[in-house]
Amino acid sequence: MSRCLLFICAIAVLLTSCSTTTTTTASVDQSPTLRIGVAPDYPPVIYKQDGKLRGIEADLAAYAGAKLACPIQFVEMPFEELVPCLERGDIDVIMSGLSNTDARREVVRFTVPYLHIGQMALVRSADAARITEAGALATSSGRAGCLSGTTGEMYVKENMPKAECVAFADAPAAIAALRARQIDMLIDDGPYVLYAVKQYPELQALPWQLTDESLAWAVSKQERGDFLYEKLNRVLLHARQNGDLRNTINAYRDIQVRAR
Repeated sequence: MSRCLLFICAIAVLLTSCSTTTTTTASVDQSPTLRIGVAPDYPPVIYKQDGKLRGIEADLAAYAGAKLACPIQFVEMPFEELVPCLERGDIDVIMSGLSNTDARREVVRFTVPYLHIGQMALVRSADAARITEAGALATSSGRAGCLSGTTGEMYVKENMPKAECVAFADAPAAIAALRARQIDMLIDDGPYVLYAVKQYPELQALPWQLTDESLAWAVSKQERGDFLYEKLNRVLLHARQNGDLRNTINAYRDIQVRAR
């Protein structure tokens, strides 16, 4: 599927079908439609509001479509389907808060980074005082929730050997489980953890960034991805140099972010 807490967040199974929602930008030529894979359950990165896709990724996707002068089409699916769909050629690019990891680089090609985040731990406020340092997570024997197929799940499995890893299909289900005391904490991307704190006052983010991750767009490693890879890198570098990237991220400054 990685902030007062003043953390740097600059801006996380082969299946056979993908559902589609379409949005377009103004096209100035006859370029093919850019099919963008998203899992829109991750505010403020990518989410749906009033039936429309919103968030940092949605805004950057529209920006890329405008710069490339081609219409864009958002293809919605669960997070764990994104990479398989890209490999099959069902989508052209993943723009959905995807962390650039060693394992994923084996199967996809990442653009230059455009967001910088870290994993954080979300707990019930009543339990926060029991964990006084980040190192205590390594010896925790509780139930640690995470999202299936994410770097949060990787963190729990690699750094919390005594904890029971409980994976969920989506973030709302994980939050519901935490509030219902079915899990003891949730390890997830910092932007989402801090968003959840704003939505649920009974929850609290522990004041540590657990990982240091770069987010990037992903395209196919096959030859068909070569041209798009070069074009998207140019778009991102241009956006970084002229301040458009920072401005897009800062539109969501209610959750503190800083462009890398």
